[in-house]
Amino acid sequence: MSRSYASIRGAVAVSALALAALSVPAAAETFEEILEGAKNEGQLFVLVSSPGKPETHTAVAKAFNERFGLNTRIEWTATSPVQTGSKLIAEQGGAGFADVVGSGGNQEISVLFDRDILKPYPWVETFGGELEGIGDAVDPVIDDIKGAGLVIAHNAYGLGWNPDLISEDELPKSYADLMTPEWKGRFAVNAFSLNPVDYYSFAIGDDKAIEMAEGILANEPILERGTGAVTRAISVGQAPVGISSFHQAGRVDNVNFKLFEDYLPMGSLHIYVPENAPNPNTARLFAAWLATEGLKVVNENEPLPRIGAGTALDGMVEAFNAGGGEILSERSLEDTANARALRKAIAEKMTQ
Repeated sequence: MSRSYASIRGAVAVSALALAALSVPAAAETFEEILEGAKNEGQLFVLVSSPGKPETHTAVAKAFNERFGLNTRIEWTATSPVQTGSKLIAEQGGAGFADVVGSGGNQEISVLFDRDILKPYPWVETFGGELEGIGDAVDPVIDDIKGAGLVIAHNAYGLGWNPDLISEDELPKSYADLMTPEWKGRFAVNAFSLNPVDYYSFAIGDDKAIEMAEGILANEPILERGTGAVTRAISVGQAPVGISSFHQAGRVDNVNFKLFEDYLPMGSLHIYVPENAPNPNTARLFAAWLATEGLKVVNENEPLPRIGAGTALDGMVEAFNAGGGEILSERSLEDTANARALRKAIAEKMTQ
């Protein structure tokens, strides 16, 4: 991978690696102890952005309580993991306000991991005998933060479009196509650092990713606060196309989705339990269940695809690979830190 953007290079991963080395996995409790603790706690504060539908939250809460014989009152707010993470950092050391947080990527996890707000947890040792597939939810890609969160989905970015406004044969084949004059002012993107442009640096290098960001901004996109907001903008006709994701597009009836032909930016979406969670036993039990058996309940109400779990995303990725495309994902804490720094650099350009 090329790395040339001067202000980003430096010691991008030194702090994260040093703190990771100092983190000690928590002692494993038994499943029975966790369940007994959950019975005594009785409530749960969930700040997870995906799944995002209120009816999904209701179905999940009902299934969770029935599965474990609980009567837990679950308060679910579908809020951004970036916003929640910032609040966790600001209130570090105080009383906890969130039990389960998500759906953040490696960048969101590493920021909290560096500050010991998240620590590795022995998910398989605690829940392996009760929840089949818990090992599949422990992200195997970045060893340094393994166990800090559980993967509930893969966030596959591509093109969302409104079929009432544009036909499929008119669509761009790559993100780069959106920088051509014919698309000026006709597409929507995430105002948060033009996410996922940072992932393109893994293929084209940091300098060219910055140039790509400049080209996008020069073509006057419609900027929306988040990928979900981009998808809604497409749905209501603010733009015929935009950068969406498989699961966000799947929540809206009149937005179709396809992968670009050349690159597939794809991150892991996690849920995680802060060290100062007010209801830690219920939080661990809920997170482990949601990342395993609970995914079936979620996908009955809205798409939340994890590669290998048998959703439609599996077939799309298989076809993408057969066509010779390249998947862009973080493979190390250095990648994570570099992508985070690139996001910051793009955000600074957007304010100039």
